[in-house]
Amino acid sequence: MINREEISVDEMECDCAKLLAEIHKQSFVKTDEQIWSESDFEELLKVPGTKAIIMSRNDVPVGFSLVRGMHDEAEIITFCILPKWCDNGYATLLLEWIIKGLQRQSIKRLFLEVRENNEAAIRLYKKCSFKTIGRRKGYYNSSQSENADALVMQCELDV
Repeated sequence: MINREEISVDEMECDCAKLLAEIHKQSFVKTDEQIWSESDFEELLKVPGTKAIIMSRNDVPVGFSLVRGMHDEAEIITFCILPKWCDNGYATLLLEWIIKGLQRQSIKRLFLEVRENNEAAIRLYKKCSFKTIGRRKGYYNSSQSENADALVMQCELDV
């Protein structure tokens, strides 16, 4: 069970690319996901409206999401929880925090893409009211097999 008093969530717009790259690498190293570098995150964070939302437990990073907002819509660019913290409710807590924050900003819709075979992520997103609205054929490159499709998901936010 998560002790919410031990949890902090911080929004950062820059100066965290190295940390994000390390968390991303550790989160996806045993998957088919592309690992993003520190310079990849530096470039992403330069785009207006892009923020890193980092969750920590007792000041130790648990995971993060990169979110970009524009007008009344937002997109989750990436979302990851370190493996040692998976299956403990941290992903749900972080996603709910993101949704509530976007609602306070009058964002009406939140989008994301997820690898079609990432069952844990799809379950999380459906639990948080995301619906599949499309598919991008061959969106994800794969070194081990054929390119995988991305499911495009959307959550209508109550503002």
